[in-house]
Amino acid sequence: MADPAEALVVDASVAVKWHLTDEEHADRAAELLTRFARGELELSAPTQIRYEVPSAITAASIGTHPRLSIQAGQEAIEEFLSLGLRTYDLDDSILAAYPLVHQHQIAFYDALYLALAQHLSLPFLPADHRLYERIRTLPEVVWIGDYTGSHHPA
Repeated sequence: MADPAEALVVDASVAVKWHLTDEEHADRAAELLTRFARGELELSAPTQIRYEVPSAITAASIGTHPRLSIQAGQEAIEEFLSLGLRTYDLDDSILAAYPLVHQHQIAFYDALYLALAQHLSLPFLPADHRLYERIRTLPEVVWIGDYTGSHHPA
């Protein structure tokens, strides 16, 4: 298949919505996943997404009112790992994330996504509103609710 016409960096808050479909903007996240599956869109993330998403799925499957059954959680984790997201484990991104934490008052793990987007010169699409509010003025940041299938918000 030809190279996708578009590429994005997505964070775990987007990928979790592929499995926890009762969350806000899960429909937008599902559209991204569909386009990715068709080869129309390349989705990238730092390697830690491979741990963050299963952790969120696990959290949704425990407690007194789980959102997923244990079996559904296991299947969701297996499905997520089989997607073949392009992940990066770059020392440059790790080093670049540290000053971003202090510039934007964001968590280090969130800064890794932003640093990767900057390193790859790709738009960064978060679904965590608190994170988005702190970095919204950056040109590479596009809120999932504003994403229209192009590099520009609606």
